[in-house]
Amino acid sequence: MNRPNSLKIHGLFSCFIIFFFLLFTYTLSADAHSSLKKTFPKGGEVLEQAPKTVEVWFEDPVVTHNNSIRIMDSKGKQVPVSSLDSAGAGHVITNLNEELESGTYMVQINVIAQDGYVIEEDFRFTVEEATKSEYKEIKLLKSNVSDGEIYEESPEQLELWFNQVVELTAIGIFNDNHQPVQLKEAQIDSSNPRHIIIPLAEKLSSGTYQITWNASLRNQDTSSFLRSNMGVYYFAVKEFSSMAINNGNNVEWNISSLSFGLNQIAYWFTFIGLTALFGITWFQTIILKKRVEQQILNKINLTFYLFSVLGLILLIIHHKLDFTELSIKEFISIKFSWVPMVQLTLITIGFWIKNMRLFFFGSALLLWPFIIGHASYPSYGGYITIVAASIHVLAVGIWVGGLWALVAKPKHLDSKEWFRTAGPCFSKWALISIVLIGFSGIWMTIQFLPSFSIESLIESKWGMSLVAKNLLFLLLIYLGYLQRKKVKNFSIKVAGSFLKRARTEVIYGVILLFFAATLVAANPSAAEQGVYKENTKQSDLDVNVEITPLEMGLNTITLDFEKAPEIHQVKVEMTMPPLWSIENKAFKINHDTYKMTGNLLHAAGTTHMNVKIMLESGKKIEIPYKIVVPGEVRFNE
Repeated sequence: MNRPNSLKIHGLFSCFIIFFFLLFTYTLSADAHSSLKKTFPKGGEVLEQAPKTVEVWFEDPVVTHNNSIRIMDSKGKQVPVSSLDSAGAGHVITNLNEELESGTYMVQINVIAQDGYVIEEDFRFTVEEATKSEYKEIKLLKSNVSDGEIYEESPEQLELWFNQVVELTAIGIFNDNHQPVQLKEAQIDSSNPRHIIIPLAEKLSSGTYQITWNASLRNQDTSSFLRSNMGVYYFAVKEFSSMAINNGNNVEWNISSLSFGLNQIAYWFTFIGLTALFGITWFQTIILKKRVEQQILNKINLTFYLFSVLGLILLIIHHKLDFTELSIKEFISIKFSWVPMVQLTLITIGFWIKNMRLFFFGSALLLWPFIIGHASYPSYGGYITIVAASIHVLAVGIWVGGLWALVAKPKHLDSKEWFRTAGPCFSKWALISIVLIGFSGIWMTIQFLPSFSIESLIESKWGMSLVAKNLLFLLLIYLGYLQRKKVKNFSIKVAGSFLKRARTEVIYGVILLFFAATLVAANPSAAEQGVYKENTKQSDLDVNVEITPLEMGLNTITLDFEKAPEIHQVKVEMTMPPLWSIENKAFKINHDTYKMTGNLLHAAGTTHMNVKIMLESGKKIEIPYKIVVPGEVRFNE
């Protein structure tokens, strides 16, 4: 005996609720999605002349507000600024009202990324006039073992020459397994107090070694430290070896690390509601051409309208809680606030004006990619990717919303008659939708994740959601294939199995939408892993860069020059604004190959690498690269 349609619909909604709670623990915390490229002044920089502006560069354009850049003096008082300008994509300039006095200043950054996430950073710089500066910056002038050099014999002692008299507060030598080398007590050269000698307690074996030092100036009157500095450099005995910790531990993902946030709830409700509203209306208008009245759809439309309203309101609340620095006027003026308000207006008008529902529901759905996810980033393809994302969500709406409408069989029609009326046409549109979903999804994945490894993909929350979504999508393609076969062999029995599979597709479709919404909230950069040349112009030198392993920790960078002229030396500068920066000389392995090793990638995120080559002819060449290290907790993003 056939159950009433209302019971079937209630059953589907019960499955929906069950899967909602099953996936309640499978949610993501999202980090900011734009990388800080550089700042002026640099983090920790000491300036002899006060700057007239404070400038910040990001990888992608950002949304600013009146308090996006705040400058605080050493007493915590805010420095007045005259204006906040955007000089170009991702370049923010703060003009200072008056000349800064000598002292240390903190710059607090608060901007909004293209996908609505707040980027917060801070750094310090110091203004200290040359005539008033009592102390110079501590610098290591030279050592008896130089950075990037390979020696045939183990040194008996380490000798350091500084630019001024300092106290060596820390010194260490570490082998290629990062184990410390035994040292004797440091001695100060009586004839030159800037010269410090540290005897080695053991002979060094072959391989690469890291030297880490920390030196401070001491106030002779109070015995307190006035200023300190540290440095790291590398040398090798007999041969170069890569530094690595042989602990054999693999990175493990723990489900307890996943968290649940208001934005995920908002994305889920909004995405499911908008796609269903549009898809159901498409089914009634395009497939049925309004020939058949489906009373049950009025209740379904009301449910998904409420889903959309709840999701959009939660999204606005989430942004208001994030954008605490903004006034009400500023908050309403940014797209992350006014676009959801426009969407609320569109779906409300469409709900009451039935003849215009397809237009209003479709318009609300098309606005989705402009404020959500990653399509709006220029680095991810810009408008082309937005078009792909729009096609993607429309196709999802036609398919999933159509399934809801299909299983809501009118009471006055039997399965055979309903199958004959809606089945063949919907099957064609479902096939078109699946093709569009597949191609647009592949396009967006390529744009969002240009380079990755299987390990970085699987270990990232974005990658896990992508894999789960694709597996469900393949399952739905298989079900769709079976449905197409049923359409060609029409019978009463076939009609019943067709509708049964359609209900199954609805359940899988709802689960798939959860994972799709999860992808929106997650950060694809967490799975990205690659080295990219920043300047696409042809360089005078061709170099292949390889980093192993390309992850946080100890790494080895190999630079292979193709048909290179005589090279005098190669230095590599690594920066991760606003604070971290190192520069080391690379080891010469042979005529064409240079290497560096050590803790070169100290955090997940974007690191900028500048390869500086000096030829024997005296010519200098610089080749900039961007290194993306996978990981969920992104530094400077």
